[in-house]
Amino acid sequence: MKSVNSNLPIEPHHLPERLKSQFSKLKARLWRIELALGVAWGIFAVLVSFLTAFALDRWQDTPSLIRGSLLLGALSAVCLSGGWWCWRWVIAQRNLRDYSRLVQRRYRILGDRLLGIVELTEDKSEETSYSEELYLAAVQQVDLDARGCDFTAAVSTRLLSRLGAGSAVLALLTFILLAILPGAFSNTLSRWINPGGNTPRYTLVTIKPNTSEHLAIRGESFFLEADVNYLSFWKPRTVTVQLDSGYQVMGQVQDNRIRLEIPGQFKETSMQMTVGDGMAESKIRPMQRPTLVSLNASIKMPAYLNLEDASIDVESGGLDILKGSEVKIAGAINRPLQEIVLNWGSTNRVPVSISNVTFTTDWLSTTNAFEADIHWKDQFGFTNAQPWKLNIRQRDDAAPTFQFPELYREMAILETEALELKTEVRDDFGVKEFGIDWETMNGVKPSRDVLDVDFKDSSLHAAQKELKVSFYFSPNLYDIEPGDVVELRGYVTDYFPDREPGKTAVYRIHIVSAVEHAERIRQQLEALLTQLEDVSRLEQSIATATDETLEKMDTLSEEDLAARLQDQATDQKLNASQLSEMARKGMETLKEAMRNPTFTDEVMSEWSKTLSEMQQLADQKMQDAAKALSKASQSPPSQSPPSQSPPSQSSPSKSTQKQAMQEAQETEQEILESLEDLQAMVNEDLDQLQALTLAQRLRGLGRTEMDLETTLMEGAEDTIGLFPDELAPRWRALHGKLGDTQKETAEESQELQDEIGRFFERTQKEAYGEVSEDMKARQTVEGILTTQELILKNITMEAADQAAIWSAQFEDWAGQLEPQDDSEGSGGGEGGGESNQQDLTKQLMALLRMRESELNLRMQTRLLERQDTGPETRIEKGRELSINQSKLQENLLEVREEIPIPFLDPIFEEIHGHMGNAADALARGQTDDRAIQPETESITTLTDAINILNEQAQQNSSSSSSSSQAMSFMMQMMMAKQGMGKEGKGNTGGGSMAGGDTARDSLNQGGEDDGDAGESRTVSRGGGQSSDLPTEFRKSFEAYYKKLEQLEQPTQRNTP
Repeated sequence: MKSVNSNLPIEPHHLPERLKSQFSKLKARLWRIELALGVAWGIFAVLVSFLTAFALDRWQDTPSLIRGSLLLGALSAVCLSGGWWCWRWVIAQRNLRDYSRLVQRRYRILGDRLLGIVELTEDKSEETSYSEELYLAAVQQVDLDARGCDFTAAVSTRLLSRLGAGSAVLALLTFILLAILPGAFSNTLSRWINPGGNTPRYTLVTIKPNTSEHLAIRGESFFLEADVNYLSFWKPRTVTVQLDSGYQVMGQVQDNRIRLEIPGQFKETSMQMTVGDGMAESKIRPMQRPTLVSLNASIKMPAYLNLEDASIDVESGGLDILKGSEVKIAGAINRPLQEIVLNWGSTNRVPVSISNVTFTTDWLSTTNAFEADIHWKDQFGFTNAQPWKLNIRQRDDAAPTFQFPELYREMAILETEALELKTEVRDDFGVKEFGIDWETMNGVKPSRDVLDVDFKDSSLHAAQKELKVSFYFSPNLYDIEPGDVVELRGYVTDYFPDREPGKTAVYRIHIVSAVEHAERIRQQLEALLTQLEDVSRLEQSIATATDETLEKMDTLSEEDLAARLQDQATDQKLNASQLSEMARKGMETLKEAMRNPTFTDEVMSEWSKTLSEMQQLADQKMQDAAKALSKASQSPPSQSPPSQSPPSQSSPSKSTQKQAMQEAQETEQEILESLEDLQAMVNEDLDQLQALTLAQRLRGLGRTEMDLETTLMEGAEDTIGLFPDELAPRWRALHGKLGDTQKETAEESQELQDEIGRFFERTQKEAYGEVSEDMKARQTVEGILTTQELILKNITMEAADQAAIWSAQFEDWAGQLEPQDDSEGSGGGEGGGESNQQDLTKQLMALLRMRESELNLRMQTRLLERQDTGPETRIEKGRELSINQSKLQENLLEVREEIPIPFLDPIFEEIHGHMGNAADALARGQTDDRAIQPETESITTLTDAINILNEQAQQNSSSSSSSSQAMSFMMQMMMAKQGMGKEGKGNTGGGSMAGGDTARDSLNQGGEDDGDAGESRTVSRGGGQSSDLPTEFRKSFEAYYKKLEQLEQPTQRNTP
């Protein structure tokens, strides 16, 4: 590259010297201006780049990429400026033509002449088209014109001036920044010169947040705090916080400190604080408040309960405790604890031990403590939103309760029965002791020892809150006579000091003889006849209404016809349900009668047959009639107008409706006939039952006279030959009591005589007429009263003789009145098959009753085993039970001989053997397993025999014979009571039935007492029934009569 010398003259060929000088000055000035311009551009670019970096650093931490770009831009500008100058003055130098053009732009007066002479001057060709003179003339003219022009003025300095001024301003600003902000200046310079270095940004304001990570409650606002430090005279006060979500919060710096409320956040986010050029970043981590994970209360019960400490969950906020208890609270929070405060009751703060996330208190008194609140603070300083409240509900130790769940307040049992007294005792904090106290209205009162052994129990541990225990009671084992009333009540105690035992209301058990019980059963069954008559009257009304509806069918509108038929169908269903309910109640009464040995198996079988026919009538024919009426009530479609369809279009539906009504009419007539037959059967059965009860009542009077004779003969040695006033007080009292008994016998004799006479007048049975006349002829009442006078006069031997005579006479009259068993000829009307079925029903009834008696005997055996009696008394009572067991053996043989069934012979042999073993053990006074085990085996084997007969009945159930249906119905009803097929080991006989233990040994050692402990034994149900309709029947009949009135009204309106 050649160097440029601005002082070298231009050597045109013929240019004037003056022009040469002008061009030389232009070139020199242009060189200086463009050199200055290049330098100015470089300086300007550097200053702009630096100041831009300085400004950016004040706004933010300028990234190294931007800083590098600024430095690169400045260097590029310097290089471009230098390259441009080199291009102009070294590489591509200008010639005279370029300069001429430059002057021409400045001096328009010269026009193109200056450029023309320059071109002619530089033309070196030998051939020219112009003359020399013209050329010289032109040169001289241009030279002359150029004398007034300064070629150096053609170089513009405007850009250089402006660029120089800008650079000067930037340089001044730079020096000012250097002077007032040397730290920021040097920091920016360092970061600008070395953009890739790690020089930290220098700010005029520094922000120091309290923490780099702000923990906040999720969804709740919090305060952001930071310190501000100003490093210059510039002290901006505006604070801006920018969240990642785009939300912006602005505030003011006060006392060099920032405190801004930040809205609640739901997820982790970042925020940037800006004050002036100072920035600080931090994170926000939302979290839940510390929550309660678990809270338990350990309860120390009062000392008198002797219970272990209990632990309960109290997270629900409620604590139920017994007054006088102490409580220890223990809980856990979901994060490590920093502090916890527990305010308990009326006291303020109680000590609390903290271990990581758990806390525990000491034992706290509950006196006057009805509320507690808990405050906690976790390791982050967060607390619960509001104090956690614990409501403390204190209650008194309630009194225990005692219930007889299956015992009626008034009930009756036979003197030979054993009654299971099921009890349920409860206490809120544990039962201690419970039992039953009883005595009779006639003065029989057991000793305290007997009550404690037979009728007292206690829990085995203090924590038992509910117990179910059965006690057993049998009148004959406690020498309670028929006619007496046992008053009993239960008592129970808990562990509360000095509390009186809780007692039940008084329950009364009427002890009745078999004769009295039989009379009550007869009265109850007699009420069925009245109810059956009511059902018959209602059925007659329904049949009459059906007849009237059928007659007026063509005159009634379809709506009225359908309504009347639907009402009649409803009445028919109601009447069927009434008859079905009668059969059910009758069977319950029959089950009650099973307990009484007075009723023969023949009587029981006949009643079973009658009740079965009642049930069948209610379930079949009455339901068929109701269905027919309901079918007829479905109104046929309305006839279409004659123009649209023929009049006969609906006649098939009308015919179907009439046919259904006729079917209902026929069925109702059959029902009426069946009801008449049932009434006749019930009347016949009642007559037979009354005859049986009359005979048994006569026998009862005979036994009374026999007992009277025995009592008189036993005391004859001490009373014979003495005047009444000479008798010892106890004998005078005894004779007075015997006289009263004889007076009662005379009164009952008169009552029986009248009843037998009325029965004869109604039935015209010769035996009853003969007995009635014989009683009158023998002057029975007067004779018994005469015996009473002999007793009061202490004519003992004659009175005893008279009593024996009357005893024999009453027995003779009873034999005349007692119905004869005509089972042998009962099958003549329907053939041998029907007789066999009747015999099977009778035998089944006998086995059911025998099983019931065996259950009762086993219960009495267990009760005797529990009694704390002497050996002699135990042997005596055991022999009485042995006699009863032997009678059951004899009954078994009679049943087997009367109706032999070969396939049952092995089972009967087994039952007979078990009963014999039990009788032998009882005769020796053995009431333990040696007697109970064979009794249980007898019950089990009897159950097998009954089940076999039941299967036989089910096989014959398809037969239409009345005896087969009666047998099936009887088994369905009896099995519900007897619990067939459920014999086995159990816990029903004694001990707790609620899952706990008692101090009482279980009486159920060999099986389960499946007998009915209390069903159908109320006095009202066992002692006769009023002839008034039951409540549910009365309501039904009232509804029926109202419907009849509604049906009669449209009939009367339609009648001419």
